[in-house]
This record gives sequence, structure tokens and C-alpha cells, in this order.
Amino acid sequence: MAVRAVVVAGLALSLGACSQSADQMLGGSLTPPEARTDVATSAAPSRSDLEKATEHWGKEHAKSPRDGKAAVNYARNLKAMDRKAEALGVLQSSYMYNAQDREFLSEFGRLALDQGHAPLAQQLLERADDPAKPDWKVLSARGAALAKQGKYKEAIPFFERAHLLVPEQASVMNNLALAYTMDGQANRAEPLLRQAKAADDGDPRVRENLALVLRLQGKAGEANRVAMGTEEQPLMTAPVSVVSNPQPQPARVSETPARRASKAKAAAKTAAIDADADPEAVIRAALNADIANDKARARPIATSSTPR
Repeated sequence: MAVRAVVVAGLALSLGACSQSADQMLGGSLTPPEARTDVATSAAPSRSDLEKATEHWGKEHAKSPRDGKAAVNYARNLKAMDRKAEALGVLQSSYMYNAQDREFLSEFGRLALDQGHAPLAQQLLERADDPAKPDWKVLSARGAALAKQGKYKEAIPFFERAHLLVPEQASVMNNLALAYTMDGQANRAEPLLRQAKAADDGDPRVRENLALVLRLQGKAGEANRVAMGTEEQPLMTAPVSVVSNPQPQPARVSETPARRASKAKAAAKTAAIDADADPEAVIRAALNADIANDKARARPIATSSTPR
């Protein structure tokens, strides 16, 4: 079976929110000083609190457009309000006054990556990266910027460095595993995704990615059990027909790994047209397109071999 998992834009951002509260995601700058006490202790600030915070930092930014802190806080709250294009504009307008501020560059680079501007993000994040004080979010985002451009092998060292800093972070394990997969190292991806699943079993995307990697290695039955959440059941508890793929893909011995890799890259390029799409959704769309191609290629063979 030749099923290829496709990894595209924004990998470092795809699961970054899995184990963080909203306040942590916003860098602790969610609300104005006079309103911080109540909201800072809550896991999910209300919409009204976000609106108040956004209004507050918007006024601060208007008063001091050169102030990097005000710009970053305003952009973070706009992002939380799902007004990402406006947030990017705020950071662009203040960039020339904060071109040496690593925190500003980190926020600008990660937001640019989220909005599909991978080359720009790569440059900003390279300058935001401080070797003396490495930040796993910056490192992971640098890897994602490279992966977005199809440079999976170059992305791997950044994901690996981030993984060393936060070995239990599910998003980093997920991103490193997917980069390994696109580099033809699915065998290294599988244990990482199993660890990521154990660290954050509540996120279905990790489970889905693990199933993709298992299918890529020809482990269709196990992949189906993982996808259905029944992987802990003994293999003997159900007939093979129950746990096998209900629509098995015929083996194509003649298709080389190089050809499969070429198809995967083509699917990734097609799927990456919508830069604002959720990265995990893009992965699944590209995979589904690849599976559809496999079925289309297999259909004439199945028809011709059916006895009359």
C-alpha cells in the first residue's frame, strides 16, 4: 500500500495550543493592568474580556505606535479575536522601530508564518533566535517555516533542538515526526507520535497523524485500530476482516519510493494554495487526494480481474 502523509505550512503552530491556556498563549498580556487579577487565573478568558483587552491595547498602540510592547500585546489580542490580518498589520507598522527586539521579531515571525508568509517568517525568526537563550517556540517555528517551503531535511534540526528543550511537548513531537516522515524516515516518526499521543491523548490530530505514519509503513490494521481508538484491544479479539481496511489499497510493487515522494510533494504544493487553512486540515486534504489517486489507478485493475 502506498499512502503518503503530506506535511505543509504552519506545523509548529498546528498543535501549539494543545496544552496551553489562552492566557499563556497570549504571553500573559491578555488584559490591561486594571483587569488582570480575575482573568489571569482563568483558563479561558471570556469574549468580553478579550474585547476590553483589545480595546485597551489598541489605544496604547495608537498613543505610542513605536512602542514594541504595546504593538505585541495589541497584536496578540487581535489574534485571539481571530483578527489575524489586522494583527499582522499592527506588527508591520511598528517593525522599523523594533527591528532589534527579539520578542517583537518572534511574535511577528510566528504570525507571518501563520498567515502563509513562510520566507518572511524565516528571516524574522532567524533574527529572533537567541543562541544564548533558546526559545522552543522560535526554534519550532523556524522548522515550520522551512517545512512550509518543502525544506524538510533543513527543518529537522530546529525541531530536534526544540524537542530537547521541551521533551514532553506534544506539538513539537508531532512536528518533528511529520518532518521525519516527509524526509522518508517514517520509522523514526512512529515512536515520537506514540509519545505525543500519550502526552496529549485529547487531541485527535496526533492520533490521525500516527495512523497516517502507520499506513505509510504498511501497518494498515494497526493504523485502523489507532484511528478508531481501539489499539489497546488484543489482536485476537476480532477477525482480521474487522480490523483491516474496508477498502484495501492494492500493493504497487512497481512504484518506487522516489516516485511516491514526488507525488507527495506535488500534493503538498496543491494543498498549500490556501495559506490560511488549518495545517492539519491541509495535511488530511492532501492525503485524501493521494488516496483518491490510488483508488483511481487501482479501479481498472480491479474491474478487469473480476470474474464474469
